[in-house]
Amino acid sequence: MEEIEVKSFSLGEFATNTYFILNQKKKTYIIIDAPQGIKSIVENFSKKGFRPLFLFLTHGHIDHIQGLKELDLPFYIHYQDEEFLLKPELNLSSFLLSPLIIKKKPSLLKEDKIPLWENLTLEVIHTPGHTPGSVSFKLNNYLFSGDTLFYDSVGRTDFSYADFNLLCDSLKKITSFDENTIVFPGHGPSTTLKREKKYNPFLKECRPI
Repeated sequence: MEEIEVKSFSLGEFATNTYFILNQKKKTYIIIDAPQGIKSIVENFSKKGFRPLFLFLTHGHIDHIQGLKELDLPFYIHYQDEEFLLKPELNLSSFLLSPLIIKKKPSLLKEDKIPLWENLTLEVIHTPGHTPGSVSFKLNNYLFSGDTLFYDSVGRTDFSYADFNLLCDSLKKITSFDENTIVFPGHGPSTTLKREKKYNPFLKECRPI
């Protein structure tokens, strides 16, 4: 089994989490989400001899994609959120002095399993609701949930193209995994599915009466 380590950093004015999944043996890594300020983190790992491979986006809102401007790295986004890269009204940057438009061409995701290293596969789980193309990524016992599931909370559904019913369906999908799964959300601290199923009040709202 490949030896991996997850490093998390909270960056930018929205305190968005980015995750660096390091393969210690091969000195390579992948990144999940790209908030503003990510370049300095990549540079620090380069000084330690690590090389980035790919960047995976959980969805297309500004706080998760803004760092793409700082990097020259192949990146992936779900095909239903591709237009968020080009439309500030969708990526929530239209209110800024400089609305965000990402013209770099992504590779497009769908539900799939992506080989990373010899014995490790990244599972792409479509979890719409916060955005149409929101995804979560599962790697062994780790779940990177983006803005779908948080510690004691869930993703907002008061934005354009958001849908509470879809979010509920997505939450039911990911909470069906092993309860000891460690959850790394797009904002805030990590948690476990066991804890969230017990204490998260929003999960209870999504359960059938």
